[in-house]
Amino acid sequence: MHIDAEDRSQFKDAMKDLLIIDRSRTVALTIDLQREYLDESVGQSVVEPDEAERVLKANERLLDACRAASIPVVHAYVERPQHELDAGFYAGGLAYLKAAQEAGISQMPHRPARTRIDRQAGAPEAEVPAGLVAPSDIHIRDKKSLDSFAHTELEFLFSRILRPTFVVMTGINTDTCVYATTFTAANLGYSPIVVTDCVASMRGKDSHRMALELMSRSIAWVLTLDELLERLG
Repeated sequence: MHIDAEDRSQFKDAMKDLLIIDRSRTVALTIDLQREYLDESVGQSVVEPDEAERVLKANERLLDACRAASIPVVHAYVERPQHELDAGFYAGGLAYLKAAQEAGISQMPHRPARTRIDRQAGAPEAEVPAGLVAPSDIHIRDKKSLDSFAHTELEFLFSRILRPTFVVMTGINTDTCVYATTFTAANLGYSPIVVTDCVASMRGKDSHRMALELMSRSIAWVLTLDELLERLG
């Protein structure tokens, strides 16, 4: 198949046709779905209001469907302990993002640079919204960097306990933590599926769309929620 370098839709459509999901080998992984990004009453890095509403509604629908299909739901997110905050560890430890924060430079299109350093354990902004959580869910609370697998038990959970083939990816931010975690999932041999309705970026819709486009070209299936639910039956 010859692919037009200016239009990758043919490639993406062909790849979608190849995707046949085994529900018994599937896990849903949410990444940083926290009030810091989704609740303006406590968060300093909240995505645009219409995006927050979209992400909350779509994730609730997706996660309810996964639980009904006996697909495990795993939440990976940051609860920063005091010793990390005392050491000045934030922005996932990335010098690039830390330098921007310290200088007060922000890419967020609708608000200035954040004033709170990070999501401290026990703080309301570190919470996952109640509507996205069920008693059967698994929580990985010690996420350290953009990559949910780095320095956490997520890789052990996947490789030794849940043993999925397909990983359904949702969360914030599309262009950083979702992208980094999806890249590692692909490197580890899983088949990542990013759900467009269930991800967003605090840096705006253009960054969100750019990340989805990059992932769809090289490392992951990128589906709408309806497309995914249709494949899950």
